Amino acid sequence: MTLAAWLLVSLALAAGLLQTVTCGVLLISSGWAMPLALMLMLLPFVPLILMQELRGWRRLDPAVPATAAVLSIAVSCGFYWELFNRMGR
Repeated sequence: MTLAAWLLVSLALAAGLLQTVTCGVLLISSGWAMPLALMLMLLPFVPLILMQELRGWRRLDPAVPATAAVLSIAVSCGFYWELFNRMGR
């Protein structure tokens, strides 16, 4: 399960890198939507943070970061879908 969790976390990070760069650019001109752009920019890093062992905290079950990685991948896919649709107009 740990190997699968690491693979999902790596996939989430790889899928979200372009999203991070795009949201970093949008952060400057987003205005009132700045919190949403910031959330979308940091979302690919959440599963990676959950995989780390923090001092004073017990290590999480590998299912938790794997679930966060799947959710991050799903949000990244939705972000790319919306970007693709808006560019097609």
